[in-house]
Amino acid sequence: MSSNMDDKNGIIADFQAITGIDNAGEALMHLSNFDWDLLAAVQHVTPKHTQHLPSEGRSTQLSEPTVMVADDFRGMIASTSNQTHRLITIEIEQNGHVIVTVTLNDSSTIDDLKTLIYAETEIPCCLQNFNGWPNNQHPSNKDTLSKLNLPDRFKLNLNSNDGDLNQELNGRANLRMFTLNITMEATTSSEYQVYKLSFSSDQTIAYVKEVVAKLTKLPVSNQQWLGWPHFVTPATTLEESHINFPVHDLKLKPSNSILKHTRRRYNTRLNQSVDMETSDSPMPSSSTSSSSTSSSSSEEDPFEDAAESLSGIDDDDVDTMFMDTEASTRIRPLIAEDTEDELAGVIQFIDEFQNRYGDMRPQFFLGTLDQAIKIACFKPAKDKRLLAVYLHHDRSVLSNVFCTQLLCFESVVQYLNTNFLVWGWDMTHPSNRNRILQSASLSLGTMAEITLRAIDINRLPALVLFTRNRSNTEILSVINGDCNISELLSSLINAQEMFAIQQQVEIKEEGERNMREMIKVEQDEAYQQSLAIDRAKEETKRVQEMEEKAIRSQIESQERQIAAEKEAIRQRIIASLPAEPEPGDQVAKIRFRLPLGKFLERRFLASDNLQVLFDYLYINGFSQEEFKVISSWPRRDLTTLGVTQTMKELNLYPQETLTLEER
Repeated sequence: MSSNMDDKNGIIADFQAITGIDNAGEALMHLSNFDWDLLAAVQHVTPKHTQHLPSEGRSTQLSEPTVMVADDFRGMIASTSNQTHRLITIEIEQNGHVIVTVTLNDSSTIDDLKTLIYAETEIPCCLQNFNGWPNNQHPSNKDTLSKLNLPDRFKLNLNSNDGDLNQELNGRANLRMFTLNITMEATTSSEYQVYKLSFSSDQTIAYVKEVVAKLTKLPVSNQQWLGWPHFVTPATTLEESHINFPVHDLKLKPSNSILKHTRRRYNTRLNQSVDMETSDSPMPSSSTSSSSTSSSSSEEDPFEDAAESLSGIDDDDVDTMFMDTEASTRIRPLIAEDTEDELAGVIQFIDEFQNRYGDMRPQFFLGTLDQAIKIACFKPAKDKRLLAVYLHHDRSVLSNVFCTQLLCFESVVQYLNTNFLVWGWDMTHPSNRNRILQSASLSLGTMAEITLRAIDINRLPALVLFTRNRSNTEILSVINGDCNISELLSSLINAQEMFAIQQQVEIKEEGERNMREMIKVEQDEAYQQSLAIDRAKEETKRVQEMEEKAIRSQIESQERQIAAEKEAIRQRIIASLPAEPEPGDQVAKIRFRLPLGKFLERRFLASDNLQVLFDYLYINGFSQEEFKVISSWPRRDLTTLGVTQTMKELNLYPQETLTLEER
């Protein structure tokens, strides 16, 4: 079989060298269509109108599009039969237009045809309905094309407008789409790969595994997954599995791949070479011969010895390995049944575990489960750690061996203490079991309680690994007690690697979020500063306006007071001012020239003194303080003279014109 595979690899290499086709999938399709006849396949891909091979320069392309086999479906149409098959070309029409042309041999099935159409058009196979089969045939998905007696070339109509199809499409439109990031572990025959696949929420776990099996050529029975919830079954749908939406991370590896280079990587990371067959090894051996074999191989691969030494125990030795139920009841429990509270139980658990199994043990966290979750998960992304909850049960036959040979093994202890926050609890007594389930429900949610409740007592003890992904604290993995040292270390390292990938993403997102927050804070501070400056300006303006208003008010008040005083004086003067005399003898006629060119005129008695003249001017708005009273000849300012002089003495009699000038 190996020789046959080498021959095929050689044929593929020759075909690629001759034709210049670099795509191995395309070369595989052409060769499989001609039953690995190199000459026939080369002649098929060589253009008819030229004597040059395609590798020497292609001047023209095929006139119609052909389907390139997608990576996800390579190998699905390969034929291993020695029988000669003819090629059939099918033009797929939709709404009157050819959307794709498919060429395949007549040994292919209708399923293969739908798969090729899906690879090119992304129309799901389940939604493809064909009309126009020759001879009005209605083949099933498993029928081969050779059974249908089809012509070498014909057309099919792809119908996607039927009422039932629309109903199904409408139903699917309401479904949620999950994106699964599947990390495929490197093996001796394949490299590390990451697949990003999308599934609707009504698809089952079994369907996902079948799709991955076709994609990776890894059978479902040989798939070992990390990241599915502990309670799921093959029939569980993605919606029912309660995985992260819209993106969930999974890890996949072959179930039998405990590879040597992986084990050596364990040794490098743990700085500990594990040799399970040394004289002081506590691991029991089934026979002297197996011990000798293990010893000889331990020099080459210590981890392989460790796995074989635990997994290779005969059924007859089970009674000598595991503690009897009666013996377990005689030892002192890790947590007494009448424990007052959770913290007291944790303190007792740590003390009793050390008394029972010694100082070489994980460093259990001294605090409640809720406190452990906050310390491990509710920290900045760079400070987060995985939380490993150890659940013990003294009535399980696995407990003593798991604790002494696995959990307290030096390499495991070092790795747990370095990368995990470990918290322990004893579920032996029903009251303690109910207490931890209630605590898990309050701190982690209902799904965590369901997962812990679903762990069978026969598979205890268990390490339950918790992580916080974005805003959800979830169970990353459950490691049951029925494992060996290699499987335990492998599970712990795989969980840590997945956590490290997730942590780097969170660190990047947290950095970007902090940067946005910092920019927002700076913008808020700048806004507040600008707002404070504006408010200060407004306050200064308001104070200034208030001061100006107060000054204006004060001036107005003073003006009103002065005006009131003037008005009082004016009224007093009006009351005391003699009445204007009638024209006649001993009457002086005085004319006043005002500043704006107007005139006032009044008669005074020749015996009236100068004060009567000033009073007359005052009541008309011309006070001595503001105006001068100038006589024309001789020119003089009457306001500088004594007010007791009479009109006659001042030569203002019988008449005179006086001019008022502003001071």
